[in-house]
Amino acid sequence: MSDVSIIICTRNRIEDLTRCIQSIAVQQQLEHTAVELLIVDDGDISDQQIEQYRHMVSGLPQSVLKYYKKSRPGVWLSRYEALSLVRYDIVLYFDDDAELDDKLYIRRLLDTYDQNETIVGVGGIAKGLHSSRAGKLLGVLTFQMSSSLGKLSPSSLAGSLLRWGEATEVFDTEFFHGCNMSFRRDALRDMKPYPWMTSYAVADDLYMCQLASRYGKLVINPDLTIIHHESPSPSSRDKAGKVAKATAINHYYFLALKKAGVIQYGALLWTLSYLMLKETLRRNFNAADGYKQGVLFILNPRKQKYNEYLGPAVQ
Repeated sequence: MSDVSIIICTRNRIEDLTRCIQSIAVQQQLEHTAVELLIVDDGDISDQQIEQYRHMVSGLPQSVLKYYKKSRPGVWLSRYEALSLVRYDIVLYFDDDAELDDKLYIRRLLDTYDQNETIVGVGGIAKGLHSSRAGKLLGVLTFQMSSSLGKLSPSSLAGSLLRWGEATEVFDTEFFHGCNMSFRRDALRDMKPYPWMTSYAVADDLYMCQLASRYGKLVINPDLTIIHHESPSPSSRDKAGKVAKATAINHYYFLALKKAGVIQYGALLWTLSYLMLKETLRRNFNAADGYKQGVLFILNPRKQKYNEYLGPAVQ
């Protein structure tokens, strides 16, 4: 049996984090499994609160809780830096607003790894995700969704995860839902502190899956369910524009990481153009402008300044 390091990246959401840790603390059938819990903090958690969390997980056999206060902000850096701070072969990432829906979640996760030595990543699903028939059709036509459960869209968007609730058996996948994913730590050996991911780390889960898939296969186990509360962080209209622009830029560099062809870059432009139009019609003008800036970024041949992180020159 494998041991597991659980990583929770958080920023000023104590109520959510407490609920997440409570759901971890009641996990069962781990008598012969060591559990390490690492809180990676981009905010400000008091020493008293950390001690409370240590007490909460003390009932788990062979458990230890670690706390890491970051000096540089950003979710991507949280995920990246955490790898050098944990000790076990399996690393399990949860968002701080995730709540495990099953007291056997961790046991089922580790059993999934044991079924096939070629598996380097196992993901679960968030309850409640769904898409209507019309929504699926629109998602496919706008390249936000693939017709296959485990495939990214032509523009490398992950809209297909809205259909994961339909699955009844473990299936191969190209991507995970970032709130609920795990990897063999060694499969993430190629992670780097990508400079374009320092603010809004949109698609960070896609990057991790792409890197890990070089060393084995990724699977989704639909029995690994969480409740993703999707608690809002402080937001503004200005943030919507920055997130939209980051969506374009981060997916552009993701295609570069995959060494994608011209067709996939064209698909990304099509998707971004649709999203820009949709936000314009909704009068979300900052978001629409963010997508517009993203399109201009992709079309500008002079902006390729990070290619040393990705290998050969991109398209």
